[in-house]
Amino acid sequence: MNMVAALLKCFFRQSPKKTLESALDIDAKLFNRRNDIVVVASSSIPHRDIARVLGNVTGTSNTQACTKELFELAEKEARLDLIEKALLLGANAVVDTKIISGTYEPEGSIWHLSQTVYSGTAVVVS
Repeated sequence: MNMVAALLKCFFRQSPKKTLESALDIDAKLFNRRNDIVVVASSSIPHRDIARVLGNVTGTSNTQACTKELFELAEKEARLDLIEKALLLGANAVVDTKIISGTYEPEGSIWHLSQTVYSGTAVVVS
């Protein structure tokens, strides 16, 4: 895809209102999952024992961000994707969670596009 086209797609993909609606929808989904799974950056959860390690999980955003609002949306998308993948594996927790944001500048452009990824280890805790 032409880099100029990628930038135009980013800027005109969603209106601010649509971005806000998407973010609020993802916030609601994340809120509803809070009792199903624990997600932490540390390698352990206080007062819990890791009974089984299920493996690495990665959550990726669908949004290529070029504004602050789209970056925040991309971060939430990636976090929700990580949680849903961990739940599919049977996890009730994700440990060692990290957020990775790759930013690149299309050739000949002053704009940056970002892709957000969460990674962690899906586990069962007791």
